[in-house]
Amino acid sequence: MKEDDLPALTPLTPRLRAGGNELEATRTGLDGDVALDFPGLTLVPRTVSTITTRAAVRSEVVLGDAVLQGPLIGSPMPDVCGPAMCRTLAELGCLGVLHRFQSVAAQVEQFLEATTGLAAGQAVGAAVGVVGDFQERFSALHAAGCRIVCLDTANGAHVQVGEAIDWVRATAPDTFVIAGNVASAEGFRWLEDRGADAIRVGIAGGALCETRTETGVYVPTPQAVMEAVSARRRALVIGDGGVRNPGDMCKLLALGADAVMLGSALAGTRESTGREVVMRGRTYKVVRGAASLSVQLEMGRSDPKHVEGTETLVASKGDAAEVVHRYLAGLRSSMAYMDAHDLAQYRRNVSFLRLP
Repeated sequence: MKEDDLPALTPLTPRLRAGGNELEATRTGLDGDVALDFPGLTLVPRTVSTITTRAAVRSEVVLGDAVLQGPLIGSPMPDVCGPAMCRTLAELGCLGVLHRFQSVAAQVEQFLEATTGLAAGQAVGAAVGVVGDFQERFSALHAAGCRIVCLDTANGAHVQVGEAIDWVRATAPDTFVIAGNVASAEGFRWLEDRGADAIRVGIAGGALCETRTETGVYVPTPQAVMEAVSARRRALVIGDGGVRNPGDMCKLLALGADAVMLGSALAGTRESTGREVVMRGRTYKVVRGAASLSVQLEMGRSDPKHVEGTETLVASKGDAAEVVHRYLAGLRSSMAYMDAHDLAQYRRNVSFLRLP
């Protein structure tokens, strides 16, 4: 069946195109276009595959001095990425970003616990804020050997984030800086110009995020990735938010993301930091958004004025390795469909259709 025979499906045409040094964009968002979300996008193989085994495909991504064997990053959520998760992800060839919702001393201790004895090329990142104890926290982590730092904020397109990047660059130029989150070409370009090495894109797509209902701000992660890729000159794109299955990760990588951040998908695993709860004979783990009430209270905000994160229970899932293996196996299979031996070839060979 030819594409012309499918009137309900339309080819994906990016709304943004980067030409030379100028970015042409539809800025109002009120011109009849519909934001691209996971359910509205499908990947189409149009190349005859010559790949006989999924083991033949490779999905490396370089982050500073680290080479990830799989483009998967654990989110610095308080109930996801502690030392056990970060170490496991590093040993699996991925990256974990140690959460910042703890004292400076505790975070440094956990970073050392996660990294001691890791093989060459394996790495662990750590999150810091951009105000408060930010400089003290960063300096302590850097002294402990951390060279991948995530400036962990809800709104990455903010002057305080830019000032933090400037300070890190002046203080420790050997640091690989991840910044974000942003959800537009303009926000991505601004952070890239300020010196961020990688940028998290996507706002309010996470399962535990209530920014959409509390502020009206929401950009689906596929749309944010598409805008970022069209705007970027050099920084890596990290798709962050709303990834609920391996197919979602494949879609973001096919759109041009260099890596994908997982949060809720890793929650509930043995290595996640969430508190364990037993109800009616079944085991669950607590998982909270970074802006949830209890996390804000734990960080010393005695009377939080605004809450944009929720809290819930997820059923225990077993080892994090099982989740990672499933996601990476799905990616390898998708790459084989596209006759792609690496991610660059995957993006060249893939085609898209919008679903109604």
